[in-house]
Amino acid sequence: MWWVKTVSIVLISPKNQTTKDEKNAIETGVKTMLKRLIPIFFLLACTTSCGDANLYMDYHVFNDRWPATEKAVFEIDGVNQQAVNLMIYIRNDHRYPFANLFLIASLKAGDTVLTKDTLEYAMADAQGAWLGGGFLEVKESKLWWKENFEIPQGKPLTAEVQHAVRFNGAEDGIEGLEGIVGVGLALEATAK
Repeated sequence: MWWVKTVSIVLISPKNQTTKDEKNAIETGVKTMLKRLIPIFFLLACTTSCGDANLYMDYHVFNDRWPATEKAVFEIDGVNQQAVNLMIYIRNDHRYPFANLFLIASLKAGDTVLTKDTLEYAMADAQGAWLGGGFLEVKESKLWWKENFEIPQGKPLTAEVQHAVRFNGAEDGIEGLEGIVGVGLALEATAK
């Protein structure tokens, strides 16, 4: 490394004074080193300070479309926290034709239904821009299902999510919902 040679020459040199060229070389070397290290330190700080609050997370991926008859089923076992936030993640692409999404979500402990809800989520704003995050074609939306929800200890849980999207005035739902490429479920630890 050239800056090590420059610094060592200055430190080992019997002269007490450094020339202007040596000072400029040292300053340039330090500036270059700082420019390279600052992004690394920033990235390191971000990755170590951001803890993962997910007690459980899984995704159900669809090939081309989400069939109305296909439920996204999540088997949850080993969650040792009583109160959790239930989050649903939706991944969609440009083919999704609607500004909102209707879901039916249920959570069971064995044969006991703990909760069953019909949910509506906005997927696009008034101008048609997707609300989810992501840099490429697929956007991911993190959607609240239940906040501070009490789950029974020591029992395996089963969550089911299915879409309930239909055209206005139609009784039957859409057979294959285009544009939804994945559905996820997360159980997050509640803030203490």
